[in-house]
Amino acid sequence: MSSRRRTLPALGPLDDEDLLAEVLLRVPPKPSSLPRASLVCKRWRSVATDAFFRRRFRTHHRRPPILGVFEERAMELKFMPLLHPPDRIPSERFSLDLSAYGFFSWSVLGCRHGRVLLLNRKENALLVFEPVSGDAHRIIVPPVFTRDGSTDACAAVLCAAGGNQDHVHGDCHTSPVG
Repeated sequence: MSSRRRTLPALGPLDDEDLLAEVLLRVPPKPSSLPRASLVCKRWRSVATDAFFRRRFRTHHRRPPILGVFEERAMELKFMPLLHPPDRIPSERFSLDLSAYGFFSWSVLGCRHGRVLLLNRKENALLVFEPVSGDAHRIIVPPVFTRDGSTDACAAVLCAAGGNQDHVHGDCHTSPVG
């Protein structure tokens, strides 16, 4: 009676989930990189879309590319993309019609942590805009920060995580990406 040994086929280097994750971790942090890698096969998609892997990816690439800048226009906050295709974000995707939020005299105070902060001195109001999700929240400036009926203060978007060493900026906002 002859016995046959059954041998398992050798695993290829990218069949190892840990090795595949390490390879994908090193693709450039551009908007198209992970979506394009996820189209290779189901295994790659599984790794690239895993929430833990995406957190590691953001930690590894602490400084993501600048996608574009915002330009103040009469009734619009216009997004001006800086990257070339396939990483170019269409201008309409992150632009905001300001006419829905009162007077048209909004001015950008700054951008940080995935949010844009705007000020309307005439209405004593702030607008916090999150381009990725499209959410915008209008906040009335408390009277303690106004003088003679107009806002006399500067403001900034801050991350509530403070000095937490394990915190990765990008996880601190409410966008569907996180």
